[in-house]
Amino acid sequence: MASDNDAFERVRTFAKAARKKDLNFNSEHLKPAANVYVGWLDLMGAGHTMGISVRKSANFLARLHVAIHRAQAAIKFSGRLQTINDGVFIVSSSKRELMSLLGRAMILLACDFVAVPRPQDRFLLRGGIAYGPVYFGKDLIPGLEPKKLRENAGFMTPVMFGPAIIQAYRSEASAPPYGIAVHESARAFFPEGEEPFRMTHWPWWAPNESVDYPKQVPPLTELKDCLAADLSHHFDWLGETLIFHGVDVSKISAWKTQCSQYFRIS
Repeated sequence: MASDNDAFERVRTFAKAARKKDLNFNSEHLKPAANVYVGWLDLMGAGHTMGISVRKSANFLARLHVAIHRAQAAIKFSGRLQTINDGVFIVSSSKRELMSLLGRAMILLACDFVAVPRPQDRFLLRGGIAYGPVYFGKDLIPGLEPKKLRENAGFMTPVMFGPAIIQAYRSEASAPPYGIAVHESARAFFPEGEEPFRMTHWPWWAPNESVDYPKQVPPLTELKDCLAADLSHHFDWLGETLIFHGVDVSKISAWKTQCSQYFRIS
């Protein structure tokens, strides 16, 4: 009977051959990536919603992605979008372009929240912004072997990674509902000819530089104030119906406080 060492050696020999034949990649071919802005917008509690109602999930997901699509089309966005089910990454070399798309989407989504009459049909979201190097699937192709795989590497297209991706993603956790947090990378670094973000959270209703926002809307500070008031009532309702929402009461209290602070800026 073969010993464990003999059996494991056969496995290791096979594994090394399979890795070399089917998973051959050399990261030394990876070239430095350009610095870009990354925005991340995400539905809050989407996992809970998916577990209780397909229709609610469909309503929430569709409206998020329609808002992004409409904003993208309105400004002729030249960057890249990457959908991750209940969220979307927005990548652009231009701060103005990122703010224009993200701000337009937030305006539409704020309008949706205000317009929905029943609290159980409303959804919460928040986002983050970062700045730094981002790599795309095309950057990985030169490291693939054999040549035939490189020539048929369309499967790499959706890939996107880099420090700014995870920084934008993680920053979301410090944003209040309907808020956008700004990672320190986007406050410390910026491309030539632009200015960094100036605060830890971005007031999308009052951008401090030129953006491409829709013209036919009420004053955005009024929209912001209406949204803030409706959010406060919504948090009260969440607390009164806590058993249905799968969230701790301390979180609801924290969200209410954060929104009160965030939406105070005019």
